[in-house]
Amino acid sequence: MAEGGDVDLDEALEEEPEIRGNLTFKPPVEVLPNTKRTEELKKKKNELLRQKKEEIEKQRKKKENEQANKLRADREAKRNKEKQLEKKREEERRREQEEETRKKMQGSFQQIVSALQNDTSAPHITACGIQMLSAANLRVLTKELENNRSCQSLDLNRKGLTDDMGDGSPGDGESLANMLLKNTHLQKLECEGNNLGVAAATKIGEALKVNETLRSLNLESNNLTASGNDQQGVIKLAEALEVNRTLRVLMLSKNGITAQAGERFVKAVEANDMLILVDLSGNDPSLSVEQLRRIDAAVQRNRERASAIRRAERRERFALYNEEFKCRQYYMQVEAKRLEIEAHEERRLNRMKARFDRWVDDVGEDKRMMENDIEELKADAKDREEANKAKNKGKKKRK
Repeated sequence: MAEGGDVDLDEALEEEPEIRGNLTFKPPVEVLPNTKRTEELKKKKNELLRQKKEEIEKQRKKKENEQANKLRADREAKRNKEKQLEKKREEERRREQEEETRKKMQGSFQQIVSALQNDTSAPHITACGIQMLSAANLRVLTKELENNRSCQSLDLNRKGLTDDMGDGSPGDGESLANMLLKNTHLQKLECEGNNLGVAAATKIGEALKVNETLRSLNLESNNLTASGNDQQGVIKLAEALEVNRTLRVLMLSKNGITAQAGERFVKAVEANDMLILVDLSGNDPSLSVEQLRRIDAAVQRNRERASAIRRAERRERFALYNEEFKCRQYYMQVEAKRLEIEAHEERRLNRMKARFDRWVDDVGEDKRMMENDIEELKADAKDREEANKAKNKGKKKRK
């Protein structure tokens, strides 16, 4: 390193050695005398070399940046491609799930009928997968529901049900009514958005006088009054409410019910103490606010009564739970006492057994000691007898 921080010219101009086969050639070295002129030349060469190195460094950095940008672009493109593939797979998976869900929702009418026939159907059955339910299919469905015990809810919303068959055959409403006359397990029937008419309302009203299991009936947005011209069907429904004591929810909005039928509904709902929801909204304007208020007041009364009954049942269940808890606690105490007595008795028996075992051991030891003493006594007696015999024999010899 030269003075002033300049790079030594010889070191700066040193190039890489040239290799040819097994031979290595070093670059030539320029040797100049150390004069003022050579110092200036060295400075110029050092400056040129510095510029050259800076240029090389810039090109290297530029190349590295280009490579980094290229790698970054490649990675970004790869990520985008992977994202697109993942998005495509996700869309395919979602499409398969939707198709599978649609198949499950649609199902097969024959499968539904078979399940109803074998009492293996789901508790809640919907016909949403069937675009239009024909009268023949509905008759088959309701026929199987007459004696079915597994289905509790049936959804027939917006299935084009109607009373006008055009061939004189029974309408869809009559099929539903015949089913309600015999079924003893269905609790909810949804028929919103169909075209059931006066005959359907009449038949269903007659069926409700007999049915004792249906809790919710939705006939919203049908044609039960023939566009408000015939109120006899809904009047039959109202009369059925005076007899039926199981129905809780009745939806009759948007059916053209007038004040004539409204008055019958007021009397019926006021006489019924089980209904907790009656919807008559969206009907004929002649249905007065006073009638709707009286119906709402009766329904509110029934709700309060039902709430009081539920609270009483809840208190009774809580009292029964407390009694059961106390009984279980008493049984646990009795069982604990019994276990304690058994444990005490077992310890007493163990102590008695231990004392008996010790007594048996002591008796055996005493018996062994007595036998040993007897043996010793017998041996002493025998020795004395032999000694006496020897003594007597000696006396006889002396004589």
